[in-house]
Amino acid sequence: AKRVCRGRCVAMIVIKTAVAVAATIHGRGRNIYASSSEATISEMSTTDRGSIICAGLSCLDLQLIGCTQSGSDEAIERYDEAVHCAGGSASMTGTTLALLLRPSDDDDHEQQRQDKVYVLTKVGPDFAGNTLLEFYRRSGASTSLVLTDEAARTSMAVLPVFKNGKRGCFVNLACNDGFAEDELLGQVDKAAESIASPTRAFLFGYPHLMPKIQGGSLRSMLKKARQKLSSKGGNSVLMGVDLNGVDGSDPDAARDALIPALGEIDVLHLNEDEAMILSSSSEPSSDHGESVANGVSTQMLAQIASFHRQGCAVVLLSLGSKGAFVSVTPDSQRLAQLSSTSLSGSHSIAISQWIPGTQIRIPAFQIAHGDVNANGAGDALFSGFCLAASSWGCVLERQLCKSEAWNVTPQVAGTFASLVAWQRCDAKTRDGDGMRSAVKLMELIREENLPDTLEQ
Repeated sequence: AKRVCRGRCVAMIVIKTAVAVAATIHGRGRNIYASSSEATISEMSTTDRGSIICAGLSCLDLQLIGCTQSGSDEAIERYDEAVHCAGGSASMTGTTLALLLRPSDDDDHEQQRQDKVYVLTKVGPDFAGNTLLEFYRRSGASTSLVLTDEAARTSMAVLPVFKNGKRGCFVNLACNDGFAEDELLGQVDKAAESIASPTRAFLFGYPHLMPKIQGGSLRSMLKKARQKLSSKGGNSVLMGVDLNGVDGSDPDAARDALIPALGEIDVLHLNEDEAMILSSSSEPSSDHGESVANGVSTQMLAQIASFHRQGCAVVLLSLGSKGAFVSVTPDSQRLAQLSSTSLSGSHSIAISQWIPGTQIRIPAFQIAHGDVNANGAGDALFSGFCLAASSWGCVLERQLCKSEAWNVTPQVAGTFASLVAWQRCDAKTRDGDGMRSAVKLMELIREENLPDTLEQ
C-alpha cells in the first residue's frame, strides 16, 4: 500500500510489496490472451507516432538503500548507500515509459523510439528542480512541458528503502501545493499546439496531494485536457488517474477530492485501503468484507461497482502481495466513448473494444535474485497498464502483429503492467540497464514465456 500523509512536512512508513500485484494465471498453457471480439493490434494505427503526457506531482527522492529497521523510534538505523531519483507520479510514470520505449540492444526492428513521452509538472529553479530535469532527459522523456516557477521550491522526499523491499517516506510537497488547474492547462495548450503526433494517453497522479486540482477542478482539468488533446484528427485520448496520499482521517474530504471527476477517468489506479476510504459505506471495513474466489471481497467489488456507476471506465486495483484486479465497466456506452471520431478509426484505443463487465486478476512476478527496490512499483503498474490499453507504438504494433491478428485484452494489458512493475522493482534493471523494451515484454506475453509468479 502506498501512503503519504496530507501536509507540507509529513512522515509515515509506507508498506509496499516488491511488486504490487500477484495472482495465478488461470489456464496457463492455453491462449488466454485473445478474443475475437477484442481490439486487435492490426486494427490500430500503423503510420503515425504517438505521444504520452505524464502529469501531476513530482519530487526529488533521496533513497536510503538497504536500511535496517529495528522497530524502535530511538534506534540508530544504518543504510548502505544514498541515491537520488526522480520521484512522484509525473516523474515515475514519465521515466518508466521513456525507458520502456527505448529499443533494447537486442531488438531486431527499426532502432527508433515508438512514442514520445512528455513530463508535465512544476518545479523550482533550484538543485532539486535541475536534478529532476536531468533525470527526465537521461531517461529519454521530454522536459518541454515542465513548468518552472521562479518563486517556488521543488518538492523533495527522503525514502528509506528497507532490506525487505518495503519503504518509508518523508516529504515536503513544496510547489505541488500551489500547482493550479490553469497552470497545468496552459502547458496542455502548449502541447496541443507543438506536438505533431496524436496524444494517446494523459496520465495524472496524486490529486489528493495537490489541493488546487481536486474535485470539480480535477473534473474540469481532465475534461478540458481531453478536448484539447483530441482536437487534431479526432483521436481518442486515454485519461488515467493514479491515487496516493488518500487521507483516512477525513474520508469525506478524500471522497470530495475524487468522486466528482470519476466520469472523466478512463483508468483509475488505487489500492484496497484507498478504495475503502473512498467507500460511501458506513460499515466497518478493517477486513474488507468476506473474501471471494478471485481474492477480492464482496465489499470491495461493491465499491468498484460504485466507481463504475459514477462513470469510471476501468479500475486497476492493487492487492498488495495478493496481486492486482482489473475491472471493466459493464456500461458498453461508456466504453464506446473511447472510440475514434475520425473516419478511419485509426486512433481508437484498446479499451473501447473491451468486453463490458470483464473482471480479472493479474500476476506478479518473482525477482529471483532478491535485490528489490519497490519505490515506484504502483506508478510502474499504472503506467504500463495505460500504455498497453491506449494502443501505443505504431512500429511496435507492426512488429507484434506481423501477419497475424493479436489482441490487447484486459489480461494482456494487466500482464504487461505487471512485467513493467517487475522490471522497475528489480534493483538491477530499474534505471534502464538490462531493462527489456516494451516490444520485448509484449513478445514474452504473446509467447507465454513469463517469469515465475509470486507464491501465494
